[in-house]
Amino acid sequence: MKTVTYILSVIVILGLVVVPTRAGTDNDEVLTKKVSEVYFECQKIKPGMTRAELLKLFKEDTGGVAWPASKPLPFQQHQSFDYRRCWLIMVDVDFSPSDSKEARPTDIITKISRPYINGAPKG
Repeated sequence: MKTVTYILSVIVILGLVVVPTRAGTDNDEVLTKKVSEVYFECQKIKPGMTRAELLKLFKEDTGGVAWPASKPLPFQQHQSFDYRRCWLIMVDVDFSPSDSKEARPTDIITKISRPYINGAPKG
């Protein structure tokens, strides 16, 4: 009986060692790690935070229209933003209603989407 238990234990251990956890996949581990890091960085923005905090990671999506830096963007209660390190990654954000006609750093986020890939070409 001891011998049978020993043989079964060896077979189980060899099965765990020999069979890779993701047999047959072509995952690029470096890419997977980078995408994961970006996704979790984007998830740091939460409702209750300000536009100023959002703008540290994202910039306003102007739809490819050049907007002069000296001219403030108009306030929009719902707006899309591009991730600063890759314009393909976007979030949609809702802000608290405002009486201001211009976007302000103190605008409060009420809702933010999960990050998504925008495949539309720019300008």
